[in-house]
Amino acid sequence: MTRKIILFYLVPFVLLFSCSTIIQHVNLEQDKIYAVVPFENYTDTPMAGYTVASILEASLRAKGIKVARTVWTFKDREPSKEELEQLFKEVSHNADYIITGTVNEFRYKTGIDGEPAVSLSVFIYDAKKGTIIKGSSASASGWSHESLGTITQKLIRDIFQ
Repeated sequence: MTRKIILFYLVPFVLLFSCSTIIQHVNLEQDKIYAVVPFENYTDTPMAGYTVASILEASLRAKGIKVARTVWTFKDREPSKEELEQLFKEVSHNADYIITGTVNEFRYKTGIDGEPAVSLSVFIYDAKKGTIIKGSSASASGWSHESLGTITQKLIRDIFQ
């Protein structure tokens, strides 16, 4: 009898929390200047790192966060490790913090519906010290009528509340 009661309460609890995402929220200081550097792309989707960085920069500006002038441009290939390090050096003179990260998934799932799926890791660096001071990771998938951009914007809003 006790076993049935435990299962009665445990199963809904497990189902509820197995479908949820826990996100470490990052609060940005309004009086500081942030620079966004393209994310490293660990996906099969070309230019996903540029896409996420562009969406992040626009989202921060829309929230009233001071964002340093963009020093990177889209290229027809992914940036090399050396190019990313050079960008870090360039933006560190004009910003208090540098935001970058990794794109771990950025695709439409295969199947009938083709839902978008995005997974990001975000890191905030102290521009002067070059050390990570904050970080977060988030993943989400959407419905077939949503785009990768929509899901990315939702994740960024969730991370930077």
